Amino acid sequence: MIMSAVTKSLAAYEKRLFLLFNNRMRCRLLDSFFARMTHSGGAFITIVLSVGTLAAGLATKQQVIIDIGIRSSASLGSSFAMVQIIKRLVNRPRPALKLSEIRVFDVPICAYSFPSGHTTASFAIAMTCALTHPLLVMPSIIWAGSVGLSRIYLGVHYPSDVLVGSIIGTAAAVLAQAHLLV
Repeated sequence: MIMSAVTKSLAAYEKRLFLLFNNRMRCRLLDSFFARMTHSGGAFITIVLSVGTLAAGLATKQQVIIDIGIRSSASLGSSFAMVQIIKRLVNRPRPALKLSEIRVFDVPICAYSFPSGHTTASFAIAMTCALTHPLLVMPSIIWAGSVGLSRIYLGVHYPSDVLVGSIIGTAAAVLAQAHLLV
């Protein structure tokens, strides 16, 4: 009984937070910015970033760049697998299928919402870079966080989808860092 009340309260809070980002923050500049930003966390761009970094490192024989490429590819691949498993286990519908009062943008999506794959991928790469080079911490976190916020703003994910995606991506980067240092 208590758990049900807590769950309902959390769901109501998440809906209010979602509507704040999606419905109340109306701005043409943000519409344009987030529509572009969201694609930078997609599969094509994140794969090109990680594999491209590895290729650039191999071409220039710079071990630091090679390491970032290997770690980002490992964290991206492992986090992608985890997201796909969780999406199919949870089967959470997208906000547009559950809420009528939202703004919907023309963004390609798959069937399930939880967790956010774009957020996971961007955090996997961003945290790999941040763990490898201290000067990349802030730009990496700002980029990954912007991708996550774009998913809520554009109406394709709930805040908890983005939060869990950021945790999975970060954990994958930390594990790739730890495993490859051994």
